[in-house]
Amino acid sequence: MQVTTVVLFRLRGNFNRFWGFGQVPLASMYLKNIPGLQFFKSMGSGSGAGFGAWPDFGQYAWLLVWESAAHAESFFRDHQYFSDYARRCSSTRILYLKNIASHGQWSGINPFVVSEHPLENTKVAVLTRARIRLSKVWQFWRQVGKTSEGLYDFDELEHAVGIGELPLIYQATISVWASIDSVKRYAYQHEVHKKVIQLARKNNWYSEELFARFYLEKEVVMGNERLI
Repeated sequence: MQVTTVVLFRLRGNFNRFWGFGQVPLASMYLKNIPGLQFFKSMGSGSGAGFGAWPDFGQYAWLLVWESAAHAESFFRDHQYFSDYARRCSSTRILYLKNIASHGQWSGINPFVVSEHPLENTKVAVLTRARIRLSKVWQFWRQVGKTSEGLYDFDELEHAVGIGELPLIYQATISVWASIDSVKRYAYQHEVHKKVIQLARKNNWYSEELFARFYLEKEVVMGNERLI
């Protein structure tokens, strides 16, 4: 059964941060032909939660979609490139996710398969991703930049980080919520969030976008596994 993992690397020291910046485009070279790996993205992160135009040079992210949890666990246990990357970090978090629903595309496909065995009474992760039209980049950042600090000002949000393959143009967020109900309340009640959605539709900002919800099955922090 398919499982999605999101890895958040927090690098220590300026040398390792510079190294990590270079790995954003290079990681795919090291992760070719990995057994069970169906989809992979290597990304940097923005400063602050949500949409941040200025990069956070200390944090990077991988999105990996696996044929099964066994393939994911084998990779994180045995692959030399991942081990070398993690050794440069002050913290490494791995989120194991089971898809609830998704719509849209990422690089021309929707890589997520809905889980056949939904979990109950567990935390929920939300992934949003968009490719901003080149002709709309200035307008997007001029309008969204004014409101980005309030995008994730919500009590039931546990964690959020802005990520992306390319600054300014390829934008994504991964956020973790207390429950599916808290996600719904945010979507329908949070005024800043609703304003950004309305602006995006009105101004046709995105040439490609994807929205996905997941159950957070478990979280692993530098070998310290936390069951959710």
